[in-house]
Amino acid sequence: MNSRPLAVGLRTTYARSELAAIPSVRVIKSIPFKAGTRLYSNRYHFNGGTPPDDTHWHTLFDNIVNAEKLPFSSSTTIVECVGYAAGSDVPVSSKTYSTAGTHSGGANDQGTPGEVAALVRYSTNARTVKNHPIYLFNYYHHIYYDNTVSADKLSASQKTLFDTYAGAWITGFSDGGSVTAVRASPNGAAATGHLVEEYLTHRDFPYTPSL
Repeated sequence: MNSRPLAVGLRTTYARSELAAIPSVRVIKSIPFKAGTRLYSNRYHFNGGTPPDDTHWHTLFDNIVNAEKLPFSSSTTIVECVGYAAGSDVPVSSKTYSTAGTHSGGANDQGTPGEVAALVRYSTNARTVKNHPIYLFNYYHHIYYDNTVSADKLSASQKTLFDTYAGAWITGFSDGGSVTAVRASPNGAAATGHLVEEYLTHRDFPYTPSL
């Protein structure tokens, strides 16, 4: 049985039984967390077609990783990309990485606790059944604030880099062939714009006890 989108404020999520109508890629990262490390990921659904084989998937992964590493410090490491075809949550391609972030931060930039996050919001022209706009969200951890401004505000230099990265998803990433992957909702509503939130937020990880 098909499931309707579930509206949560201005954010739309989907019931687990509803599989995405378009392909996607998941970028997995490792960050320092509670005297150890924590893996987290961002998933990007995209229009433009499905890469036909591992060679094209890996080219797409490489292009995404080369762009996504730029906003992060060297303590964030991209460790894997996983590709999914439309209509399935079974991976069709994957590639491991050990790619550290390249952003060194400004003189006044300070690192945040692991669960603090920068938020990037993409707009679409789609609407829910209650006529609410559908937005797409990505959360990024282990980021900076500027200690001369506010501990609640994303570092200006890092915000600029996230703006550039989000814009690249709207332009699209090539698989080296005929596919240009453009950010979209799981149902295929293309991203029409983006906003990097000025203020920091958080996304809770599963509880980890003290060592």
